[in-house]
Amino acid sequence: MKKYDALSIMYPAIENILAGTKKVEIRSWLPPTIPFLNLVLVENSKYLNDGDEDSNGHAKAIVDIISYREWTYEEFLMQPDSVKLGRPWKEGYYVWVIDNIRKIDKKKQCLARNGIYPLEIEI
Repeated sequence: MKKYDALSIMYPAIENILAGTKKVEIRSWLPPTIPFLNLVLVENSKYLNDGDEDSNGHAKAIVDIISYREWTYEEFLMQPDSVKLGRPWKEGYYVWVIDNIRKIDKKKQCLARNGIYPLEIEI
């Protein structure tokens, strides 16, 4: 088992990242460092509030977050409806730029949590 940093993302976002149709992640907070390398993306199916966990998460990809920028209303308007998913634009959010996407070949069940969290997993 190896220790990674992980980030939970709701379905179908990781599928879109792997397909190349989603190249950024929008969050109200920033990762601890930039670049943030070898971040495991864990897919879950329910929205997680602070302290929530989902034991039905699945590690599906490893990515690098190479930069960030403030999320602008103009950028929100340019996103396809499939990315917006009915969520409104909010001031104070950041766009994390995703790069070096590596698919985890065998879907690994693991715990999904809020924020960036430590995850021990065999990949």
